[in-house]
Amino acid sequence: MRYFVSLIVVMFVLTGCTSTEQPPVNKISDISSEAAKAAPSPSPSPDKATIQPDELVEPSLYFEQFETVPEHQRVVMVRSNVDMQKDSFNWVLESTLKKSDEKAELNYTLEWETPRFLQIRFQYDKEALTFMFNLNEAKTVDGRTFARKDQPNSNKVIVRYNGRQSSLILKNPLTNKQSIIPVWDTNWIKTIKASGGAEASYLFYGKDQHHLFTISNHKTLELPVVLDKHKDGYGNDYGYNDMYSDQFYSGYTYLIQDNKRLYKVGLKDGKRELLYKFDKPVYGLSSSPDGKKIAVLYAHDDLIGPVADLKVFDAKGKPIYTLENAAHMSHSGGFLFVYPLSWADNSHLILPADVWEENPLGRIVLDFGSKKQSVLTDKRLTKQVIADLFAHEKNEDYYAVSTIRWSPDSKLAAFQISDGQIWIYNTKDRSFQFAGAGTLLDWTPDGKLAWANTLNVAYRF
Repeated sequence: MRYFVSLIVVMFVLTGCTSTEQPPVNKISDISSEAAKAAPSPSPSPDKATIQPDELVEPSLYFEQFETVPEHQRVVMVRSNVDMQKDSFNWVLESTLKKSDEKAELNYTLEWETPRFLQIRFQYDKEALTFMFNLNEAKTVDGRTFARKDQPNSNKVIVRYNGRQSSLILKNPLTNKQSIIPVWDTNWIKTIKASGGAEASYLFYGKDQHHLFTISNHKTLELPVVLDKHKDGYGNDYGYNDMYSDQFYSGYTYLIQDNKRLYKVGLKDGKRELLYKFDKPVYGLSSSPDGKKIAVLYAHDDLIGPVADLKVFDAKGKPIYTLENAAHMSHSGGFLFVYPLSWADNSHLILPADVWEENPLGRIVLDFGSKKQSVLTDKRLTKQVIADLFAHEKNEDYYAVSTIRWSPDSKLAAFQISDGQIWIYNTKDRSFQFAGAGTLLDWTPDGKLAWANTLNVAYRF
């Protein structure tokens, strides 16, 4: 793979939840301003018999990112396998540069070390800022561009600065005003709905303590991490032993611990009541809005493959419905991830599925009364909207379609692509606005878009 892995670009590792194209990614290091100017380490000289003229080599760019001291600076190193045309990089950078805050001051200089090695030094005045640019149309000295039809986003660079503090961003796209709320670093954020409440809260999972944060009143509920005394749970690939339901009720909720045991948990005293023990790893958990039904997805077989079975319990933990092969999300066997699962209401369960042309949202609706299944549809998601998204990304990215979050008035659609970029689509004029990068959450009732900018890669299920 010809790109360096970035710690600041969000990547989804579930095969079924990523686009087929791998994004350009960048490695982050801490260096001084002087060190950033240092020449790169020389590469081993190839055998002279294998050297080809530049015109016979497909032009390629390679990226690295470095944080610098002092702060509020970032250096992006650009290396090429052919000589680069300097003037083209100036105008391409100027024409494609987009900021999460258009009012933020962002300055940059291009420092040419060699015809094949460029350093772009950015300076900014914000405590948290995301910006991006695309060098596809930059040219070689013989006039060819670096654009690739097979990887149209390969030269797109996303730079996220968060002041070494994870934050929750709230942005009003109509006024471009945004607020930044310090939050907890995490690798997993889950949307939680309180019984009877219209606005969602967000659960930031932690190693020692979880934090449930409500945007409307800035209140935080701390949930301690309790080690399972049984020591017979299943390991997973998302780093946490607890899996909470997406519904919190008056004084209690439901919890899967170590991907094995289902508990009813008191929110005040932390008291746990064991309801059920699974003999295969659990993939997903959701409870109905009234708290009377608990749905759990678990591995269909011992291989921990993409197929999941469904079991629904009553509030006391008694199984009342089982469905084999209820869900399928493509991923390699042996890797234990979280499957998205939710109740639309007390009678309809939303199951996960692979995203594709016939199921762009990647969801199946199970009518709990009739037990019939159907593909989840959304009248707002027209063929024109999908076509515009594909044209914008220059790729048939159904993953991006599946992430769409509609504004309260349904005039704006926020979506996320696999490298962490967050965009807002205006259904009226069919325009696109760059919002930022991070983990897309949702809209608030007053029309602000919320996303998380964490220090580490964070996933939302």
